[in-house]
Amino acid sequence: MSELNYQSSGNGNANNASPDRSINDARDASGTAPNRCLMYAVFSDIAASPFDAEPAVTGDVSEITALSLPYTLSNLEGLLQEWRATDKAVLKREYSGLFEVGSDGPPVPIREDLHRNQPAGVREDIVRFYEYFGYGLEDNFAWSPDHLSIELEFMHFLCFQEAEMSINDGDALSFQLAQKDFSERHLVNWVSGLAEKIIEQQPDSLYGRLVAAMSEFLVKDFEWQSSTIDSVS
Repeated sequence: MSELNYQSSGNGNANNASPDRSINDARDASGTAPNRCLMYAVFSDIAASPFDAEPAVTGDVSEITALSLPYTLSNLEGLLQEWRATDKAVLKREYSGLFEVGSDGPPVPIREDLHRNQPAGVREDIVRFYEYFGYGLEDNFAWSPDHLSIELEFMHFLCFQEAEMSINDGDALSFQLAQKDFSERHLVNWVSGLAEKIIEQQPDSLYGRLVAAMSEFLVKDFEWQSSTIDSVS
């Protein structure tokens, strides 16, 4: 794993970035970052264990799916409505059966390190991102920094910082570049495979459809991010 190449201020918040990349005019941070921020929060809620937390994002589903994004997502409103309407006991049973229960470990690991068969340096690289940008985990989640819900929440955090910087005329570049790098190294490289494994395990699973929609979002968001970043010669 390559080292992070951002420069940070003394308080742990990144305010400058490596000068070899820049953001082009296709990225209107004030218009895109807040809505992308909310989408990452929604998907973090979906990936979180229904045993541990209530969804952080409230509000009408149609308001969420009507957000202006720089790409189109398919059938998200119907899936979110189904997820919101499903009895919590049913969600707990399905979540546990897929991601938490099994004599040899969970049938479908929802943690990146386990899903990818523990390649060297994955957890360390994730923790470097978190520490570099001052993203702290509560004690009960510190043992699983590679959990999908936490990775998505970190992306929410980076988008939030991008939005705040754009509103306050700050330097958002570090947060923008980190979104692309973290997504490439720790989301788009495994979440599509996670969706496939869920569907193999339980073809009719609601979580299979939700994670497939999540993968579509992650891929489209990553492709859009990449289109807004130029190399500086």
